[in-house]
Amino acid sequence: MKLSSLQKRRQSGQIGVIVLLTMAGMLTIGLSLASRTTQESLLTGKETESARVFNAAEEGIEEALSTSLDFEGETTSGSLTLDNIDVNYQVTKVDHLATKVFEGVSVGVDVTGAHNDDDLQIYFAQTTDCSKDPAAIIASVFYEDNGTTRVKHYPITANSNCRDDGFESAHYFETEVDGVLYMMQDQIPLENNSYLVRIKPIYNDTQLYVAGASGFDLPVQYYSIRSSASSDTGDENRIVQVNRALATAPSIFDNALFSGTTIIK
Repeated sequence: MKLSSLQKRRQSGQIGVIVLLTMAGMLTIGLSLASRTTQESLLTGKETESARVFNAAEEGIEEALSTSLDFEGETTSGSLTLDNIDVNYQVTKVDHLATKVFEGVSVGVDVTGAHNDDDLQIYFAQTTDCSKDPAAIIASVFYEDNGTTRVKHYPITANSNCRDDGFESAHYFETEVDGVLYMMQDQIPLENNSYLVRIKPIYNDTQLYVAGASGFDLPVQYYSIRSSASSDTGDENRIVQVNRALATAPSIFDNALFSGTTIIK
């Protein structure tokens, strides 16, 4: 059966429409793939540059840690350039201790220069509810007495009604310091020639804030190091901040026996 010229023209038009639709679909898919490839390429480049800038900021921290921290004043700073990335760091002395301490782990507080009319202010405990096991602390003051090292212990609890342990109850004084809420506070007296106070939470972990009181300013407790790196490529900026604590003996030594001479059984 032969097709008429009109039917041939109709079929030819339909084929043309199908071809155009197919080409349009292929063009749409191609543009979509090209756009996605471009976006992924840009994202990969951004991630690579971000990693470079972050690594440079970490290098600033390493540079700060490698320098002497025995400097005059409250802060010191420095800068360096790494692969066209500008890095600036600043080291700040901190004369208080603010940290989370886990149950059974001690932290040391340098109290060098203290006299027997000086006090240590301690904030701790985030709850006083007995059903939530409120923390207690044991503060141990180490001092020299005529060439002999002596220790005084101060057991303090957030709620003396929770346990029959004989601990002194701290004073309820709900306060917020640097964004952290503390429920209890207490002061412990220091001795002449005190050089160290070790504080250990028991029963539970606790946030801890320690500062000098009664006009006594603590020496440096740790160094806050902040490093910032920036790159013109991609306008990337990264900041890394760490704290360097002072060297102190681990908690295991809270239970160690020591002597300046031979120990005789």
